[in-house]
Amino acid sequence: MVARAVGACDAHAPGPANPGGLHGRISPVATDPRRRRRGHAGACLDALLTWFREETPVRVVYLNATANGAGLYESFGFAPPRRPAPRLRT
Repeated sequence: MVARAVGACDAHAPGPANPGGLHGRISPVATDPRRRRRGHAGACLDALLTWFREETPVRVVYLNATANGAGLYESFGFAPPRRPAPRLRT
């Protein structure tokens, strides 16, 4: 594996910003450390976002990102959340 990006569609309760309730979720994009900075992660992310746009009804896509990938995600239009999402670990 050189690079990968995995996406899934998750059903949620509908809301004002997403009446259909379906969210896209991207697992962390990963690239073999020896192959970084060659465009592989960007190509994977582009293909995955094209799939969301063209083959699913998803209109909202979430991802959990590391600081290493922030520039890549921002270049594709991802923005930090307006409000942090509280979490509880049990």
